[in-house]
Amino acid sequence: MSATYISHDDFGAVSGDFQGRVSVLHYGDAAAEYRAVRTAAGLCDLSCRGKLRMTGADRQRFLHRVVTNDVEGLDAGEGVYACMLTPQGKIISDMSVYVREEDLLIDVEPGMAGVLRDTLDRYALMDDVEITDVTSQYGLIGLYGRRADDCIRRLSGPLDRLPPCGHVELAWNGLSLTVARSHRTGERDYDVYVPAGSADEAWKALLSGDGGDCGDGGDCVPIGHETLEVLRVEAGIPRCTAELDGRIIPNEAVKDRAVSFTKGCYVGQEPVVMMEHRGRPNRLLSGLVIEGETLPERDAAIRQDGKDAGWITTAVHGRAVNKIIALGFIRRRYRESGGPLDVEVSGGTAVAEIADLPFYDPVP
Repeated sequence: MSATYISHDDFGAVSGDFQGRVSVLHYGDAAAEYRAVRTAAGLCDLSCRGKLRMTGADRQRFLHRVVTNDVEGLDAGEGVYACMLTPQGKIISDMSVYVREEDLLIDVEPGMAGVLRDTLDRYALMDDVEITDVTSQYGLIGLYGRRADDCIRRLSGPLDRLPPCGHVELAWNGLSLTVARSHRTGERDYDVYVPAGSADEAWKALLSGDGGDCGDGGDCVPIGHETLEVLRVEAGIPRCTAELDGRIIPNEAVKDRAVSFTKGCYVGQEPVVMMEHRGRPNRLLSGLVIEGETLPERDAAIRQDGKDAGWITTAVHGRAVNKIIALGFIRRRYRESGGPLDVEVSGGTAVAEIADLPFYDPVP
């Protein structure tokens, strides 16, 4: 099992390989987990995600200088989504940055904390900053769904609505929790950072009658990573190490969320600005609806009339759309042609059509 501080056996967890690590895939009924998020709320153990803590007098100024978005102008309780790039503008890692009173808390994809820390260390030669990998110090509980606000309030008491990446420090059972608005399913999404030794207690409180009832008969139920991945793809949200890797420049996938064009210099800025001034990128993150029952693998080729048109990044069996749906990168000329595409699958090819993202847009 990947890093977790929560006991899942009592909830009927079924574990297996997910993205190269052993994780909870589902709790016996993935369809019910999906419905819970769409109608009430679902709880997912994300303790395996990487977490960095940055301290020192120059922490905000330094991070602002090297990542794609505005960090220096944030106050405590605010946050931002950003990317760390190579000098050539390619994505090393994305991140959510939370400005707290005494530090910055940085959330990254599992396995990326060390990569990002080492990259940042190379640029922090003359700055008063210290970067510590605190992945093992925090459990992380994701709470997602239509009634997630109600579930959070049952744990925290009265709580104003948080903007994207906004967060609050809460006292709960003598512990300090960081509750942040996240962006993982397109519904009402929250991440709760809790000291590792108390993660199981917080998990059970959110699922119990005094912490998990989301009102009007809706319950907060545990959901596995398979359900979370379907929700993510339906929302058209790219993920680092899937959609976002060393082939991709932010303009092709996350420009609107991750890039400030007014903040000044950062590592990899020149290629990003040049692409913006040149106009649309030659390829873009796209949605596809694919015929058949066989999921294409990551990096499966997308072709039109035998010519290379792009590649698949993530494919799942959709629920809002009762077909295989996928995210991938498609070259502009093929996006604009409007014709069907061929996707490489085991044993042959499958016909695909380009679809608008998101596949499913939650009602506010």
